Amino acid sequence: MKIIEKKCPNCGGNLDFKVGERDVVCKSCRRKYAVQYDGIDDLSQLSEKAMEALEAADISLKPVRKFIIILVLVFFSLAAISATISVITMVNRRAEFDRKVKESEEEFDRRTQEMLDEVRR
Repeated sequence: MKIIEKKCPNCGGNLDFKVGERDVVCKSCRRKYAVQYDGIDDLSQLSEKAMEALEAADISLKPVRKFIIILVLVFFSLAAISATISVITMVNRRAEFDRKVKESEEEFDRRTQEMLDEVRR
């Protein structure tokens, strides 16, 4: 991190602090100061200043936004396709199960009828 050196307004001593620190204490007079970065007092102003800097530099975020939107759409499309495949698979498995149950019932009925016919003879 970059270290910034400033003079204490109270005693003229050195105020050494790292970029990003919010407070600094003078080593000579022990006075505490809030650090301001180019007129930025809090993070909300930082994001506003960053957007202003991007606009001033004529840097557009539209391509990035479009890319993110496309990624989100692709993700949700894949999720929808996956869900659809799962539902179709479950429906097919249920249909196959129902078909096998019906075949088993028909086979049971056929054998029962054969046994009844033998008993009647």
